[in-house]
Amino acid sequence: MKHFLLALLTLFFLTTLFAQPGTLDNSFGINGKILVDFKKTREYYSAIGLQSDNKIVIGKIDSVYSKILGEPRKVWVYTPDMLSGNRDTTQHYPVVYLLDGDGHFESMVGMIQQLSQVNGNTVCPEMIVVGIPNTDRTRDLTPTHIASDPPIMDSNFSKNTGGGENFVSFIEKELMPHIDSVYHTQPYRMLIGHSFGGLTVMNVLTNHTKLFNAYIAIDPSMWYDKERFLAATEKKLKEKKYDGAKMYLGIANTMPDGMTVDKMLKDTTSDTRHIRSIFALDKFIKANPQNGLKFSSKYYADDDHGSVPLVSEYDGLRFIFSFYRFRKIHQPFCGIRTAVEYHVFTQFS
Repeated sequence: MKHFLLALLTLFFLTTLFAQPGTLDNSFGINGKILVDFKKTREYYSAIGLQSDNKIVIGKIDSVYSKILGEPRKVWVYTPDMLSGNRDTTQHYPVVYLLDGDGHFESMVGMIQQLSQVNGNTVCPEMIVVGIPNTDRTRDLTPTHIASDPPIMDSNFSKNTGGGENFVSFIEKELMPHIDSVYHTQPYRMLIGHSFGGLTVMNVLTNHTKLFNAYIAIDPSMWYDKERFLAATEKKLKEKKYDGAKMYLGIANTMPDGMTVDKMLKDTTSDTRHIRSIFALDKFIKANPQNGLKFSSKYYADDDHGSVPLVSEYDGLRFIFSFYRFRKIHQPFCGIRTAVEYHVFTQFS
C-alpha cells in the first residue's frame, strides 16, 4: 500500500511539474530525452518578469545628488523581484550596502539570489543590494588625512585622503533615506567592504555603531596611518557596546612566498605589515567579547588580496544568518516560501 501511494504521489508531482506553462513540452520527446519548447519558456518567464527584451536584468542604476560630497552619486540596486518574479509589494527586505560596488555587485547579487531563492534555499533572506561605485576611492574610503605612509602610500597617493567621515554622512543622511523611500526595505542593514572598503567598515563599526546591524570586513587595510587607526579602533572596540551586532572578518594570505604564519607574526618588515595588522585586529576582538559584538573570522591560506572577497562574502553571509535557515524536508524542484520561513523572516521587522 505504501509503495502504491508513493508511486501515485510521484505521478502527481511529475504531472504537475510538466503542466507548468512553457516549462516542458513533449516531455519525453525522442529517445527518452526531455525536449524544451524554448519559445514557450521565454514567453512564460517574460510574463513573470524574469526576462525583458531578451535581457537578463540583475539590477538598475539609481542616483542621488549629494550635497555633502558636492557631486551626483550613482548606485547600483538589485531587488529580489528582479529575478524571482515575485511582485508582492507588501514584502520588505533587509539591505546590503556594498562598497566598491562596481567591482563586487554582480557576484554579490548572484550569491544572495542563490542562497535565498534557488532550489528553495533559505541560507539567508532575500535582500536588496545597493552597490556604491567609486568617484574618488582614496578620498571616500580613508577615515583620516595623512601626508604619507611609506612604503605603501607616498605623498601623491595620500593627498586626497581623509574624506571618510563625509562619505559615511552621505550614506547615512542622503543615500539611506533615498533607498528607504523608494524601495521596500526593512530596518536591517549590512555593510560590506574590501581593502580600503574594509577600513571603512571598521570606521563605521567603531564610530557609527548604530548605523548597521551586521558587517563584513574583507582584508581591511588596518596598517593605515602607521597603525594609528588600528590602535584607535582597538580602544573603541573595548569601550563600546554592540548589543548583538555581528561582524565577519576575512583575512587573505599576503605573506611573501615561503613564509609561515608563525614567522609572519614575529616579522617586523613592511612585507608583512598588512597581514600582521589584520591578525592583530582579529586577536584583539576575540580577546574582548564583553562588548557584545558577535564575531567570527577566517584566514584563507589559499586566497590572496584579490581573490579573497568572494569566499569571505559567502562565509560572512552564512555566519551572520546562521539563525535563519529553516531546514525543511527536501522537496525536489520546490522553491516556495513557507509559513515557518516567513515567521523567521519577520525578525527583521
